[in-house]
This record gives sequence, structure tokens and C-alpha cells, in this order.
Amino acid sequence: MEPSIFGIDYEISAINNNLSKQKNFYKTFKKTGIKETYKSPTNLSVIDLALKVCKRNLFEIKKCDTIIFVTQTPKYLLPSCSCIIQSELNLKEDIFVFDINMGCSGFIHGLSVACSLIKSNSSKNIALICADTYSHYFSKSNKNKFLFSDAASLTIIKKRKKKGIGPFLFGTDGSNYDKIIISKNKKNKLEFNMSGSDVYLFTLDKIPNLVDKYLKLINKNKKDFFIFHQASSLILESLRDKIKINKDKFIIDLKYGNTTSSSIPIALKRAIKSKKIKKGERVILCGFGVGLAWGITSMVV
Repeated sequence: MEPSIFGIDYEISAINNNLSKQKNFYKTFKKTGIKETYKSPTNLSVIDLALKVCKRNLFEIKKCDTIIFVTQTPKYLLPSCSCIIQSELNLKEDIFVFDINMGCSGFIHGLSVACSLIKSNSSKNIALICADTYSHYFSKSNKNKFLFSDAASLTIIKKRKKKGIGPFLFGTDGSNYDKIIISKNKKNKLEFNMSGSDVYLFTLDKIPNLVDKYLKLINKNKKDFFIFHQASSLILESLRDKIKINKDKFIIDLKYGNTTSSSIPIALKRAIKSKKIKKGERVILCGFGVGLAWGITSMVV
């Protein structure tokens, strides 16, 4: 019996930014591959967004003994989002809940913790929630609104009689923490900022080596499927070319833009639903970004 993904669901915010109406759209689209982004109303918190996907899957969540909530845009500095989710869903009190403050690699980090809890027999059924509302930290002139969408994903993890998830590899370069950051601007308001060129160079420097190291660890070649954090077409295509992965095995799905920690589970869910990836096939999952941090793992669908 090994920890495995039992199911994935997601929720995208309702307000659609049709980027084709923006000035210099085609120039931006060529770099990002993103046609539209989705933002939540300012009065809708990351908890509200997560509750939408959780309520659709309440039957499964009520079986869970653990909730992990990955977010960097919590409604409150304290208490944790996971505590509020427990109350809002009217879940049992003898439940283990906690938040993880991680960004674009957050799904991999959360998955690692979930697998460890199950393997140590501390948990049996886990609800891994990833959700962020970055749009709440964009000013009108902030160009990152052309990249990021507000979204929430729910991944149910439990034991199964099949090949499990892992192993995992991680890395961190905290010296570049300010390359993707929410901090106070000149108007003393919290605003999201990202140095796109620095993030691009960081990704091309760290991730190819990470993938090579991981494939050696699991004794696999590049014939498996790959789903990376869906950052932008420029980053993804550059990585694919540098690592030399076959286009048919490399998933690029930017339908909803960059959904931060939800981008991997959303892309995985859509690839399985469309039958690009079929039952029994292995997938390499890799996240990278805020921190700067990165992580990689694999699973058999």
C-alpha cells in the first residue's frame, strides 16, 4: 500500500480578463502563451475560492483526517486557512490541519508532506488544497495581471495497492527571495512584483540539472510524461528544448494562465481527462518559483 492521488478537482475565478483587447496583445501572447487570465472580486478571499471546490467534493473531504492548505495569499495572518476550512465545511474536530506558505512549487512540497504523513501512519486520507488570489495584490499598472489567475485546486491523497508517489528532490535559493515578492510599494500598499528576466534565468539554470539528477535517481529516461509548473510558454518551451524532451511528452496547458501552486494539479487533471496521459503511465512533476524554491517528483497515473 502506497500513498497515491485518488482525485483532483479545481476552481477558477469567475472574472475573465480577455487579454486580446489589451494593447500589444500579440507581442505579450508570443512570450506568455496566455490568452486570458481570471481574477476574483476583492471581496472574495482565498478561503471562499477554496470552499467552492471543496463543497463539490464534500463526500470525499469528510473522510479525510488531514487538511493541508498551500497558499501565500491567506485571508488572515492568523489563524490558518485550514482551521477556517474545517469550520466552514463542518468537519470533525479530531482532524489534523495546517497551512504551508509556498508558491509555484507548493504542490510538490504539499504532496511530499502528505506522502510522509501517510507512510508514517499519521494520516490515512488527506485533502491537499492549493489556492491563491494574487490579483488582490496587483495595481492597475502591474503587468503581472497578464500572467496570473486566481484559482484553487483540491487533491485527495490516500493509500492504494499500486505504485505510489515519489521519491522527491528539493532545492532553495533564498538569496533571491526578492525576485518574486509581495511587499509594500511607494503608496504603502502591498503589491506583487516579479523580475521576469531573473526568474527566467534562474529556471533555466536550476531545473535542467534537477531533472537530470532526478531521472538518474529513479533510473528512468525521458520517455515518461512531464508536467512542469505552468509559468509561461517562453519558460516552458525553453526548458523543453534545453532538457531535450519530446513535444508529445511535454504538457503545456496555459488555458487559465499561471495559477501558481494549482498549475500542476490543474494541468495533470486536464491531461488525464483529455486522455493525453493514460492509466499506468508515469508523469514527472516539477514546480519552481517563489522562494526561490523548486521541487520534483513522479507518479504513475
